[in-house]
Amino acid sequence: MTMWRFPAIAVIGFLLVVPATALATQQNESSATSTTQGDVIRLREDAPREYVVKKGDTLWDISEMFLSDPWLWPELWRVNDDIANPHLIYPGDRLYLSWVNGRPQLSRKAYRAMTPEGKIEPKGNPIPTFDLSELEPFLDGFHVLSEADLQNVPQILGDNRGAPRINGMTPVFVEGNVEVGEHYRVYARIEQFADMHLLRDVGGMRINMQHDRTAEGDLIDPAREIRRGDVVMARQALDLPDIIVPKSGANVDGTIVASLNSREKHGKYDVMVIDRGSDDGVEVGQMFQALRPGTAIFMDEEVPEAANLYKPYDDLSRRWRETLNLPPQATAEMLVLKTYAKASVVMVVDAQEWFEVGAYFVPKQIAAN
Repeated sequence: MTMWRFPAIAVIGFLLVVPATALATQQNESSATSTTQGDVIRLREDAPREYVVKKGDTLWDISEMFLSDPWLWPELWRVNDDIANPHLIYPGDRLYLSWVNGRPQLSRKAYRAMTPEGKIEPKGNPIPTFDLSELEPFLDGFHVLSEADLQNVPQILGDNRGAPRINGMTPVFVEGNVEVGEHYRVYARIEQFADMHLLRDVGGMRINMQHDRTAEGDLIDPAREIRRGDVVMARQALDLPDIIVPKSGANVDGTIVASLNSREKHGKYDVMVIDRGSDDGVEVGQMFQALRPGTAIFMDEEVPEAANLYKPYDDLSRRWRETLNLPPQATAEMLVLKTYAKASVVMVVDAQEWFEVGAYFVPKQIAAN
């Protein structure tokens, strides 16, 4: 689990979470569906009654002061209709926690500074949802392309040594549409899912000369091994909005197909890739949850017995034995940071246990209580 902190979203909520559920069973069985009720969100016991927003704060920093589930902060603001643009909070603003009709409510006293001439100074920029400097290594260092798009981008042919690995000591040749004098990034394929490829930034390249069918250039600060077949593209924009408001996930399920953290086990604040994107209705800010399949119980014994699906016999015997599948269990909540046509990048905002690439996910429904 990543131990560094992710600053990012804002302040409190009070709501009921109703996780949508539907977990596909394994080994060619049909999907099993169940519905569970979430718990009412509680304020942290040490939540302050008053807080002054400071420069460098993020909405997530402040949210974690008040909520056990900080991504649910929009519900608290919705209770208070008197707040204009509730997601815009500025350094110097004073936040007050109170209770109205049994519900927590956050109110805000805006900070106003006066010039020597007696005019109100401009507020400047509101605090962001995320500290982009923390997210940049993940969102700027990776890219997702379809198989069709991958065939149309320039690729590295190698150098005149003929080796598959390129050391950068001699000029490197590229096939494709590039411009002399321009700087590009080199991306290596690291994962494929369906017809999509996850690419990692492995270094830079400057184009120096154009030939008939190829271009020639030099590698710049290679961070990882560069090989023949790696692709060359202009640096991709981070393209992350300053304010991300969490909302219920689109009505789709799927699989976590890759990790940007290069570990086997994953937890809170790790960044993952799911196999659903904008073509499926997924949007930035939507919430999803990873599920662990429920245990299969053999009910035809005097004492019920848990099946061990890692044993081939137990797995096969489910086909004829009386078997009860326990409901699936949520293991993590994920927030969508960036979408592509058929994939999305998500951040794990909470995890009840470690989980792995390949886990099943469903939409997380957020409804006011």
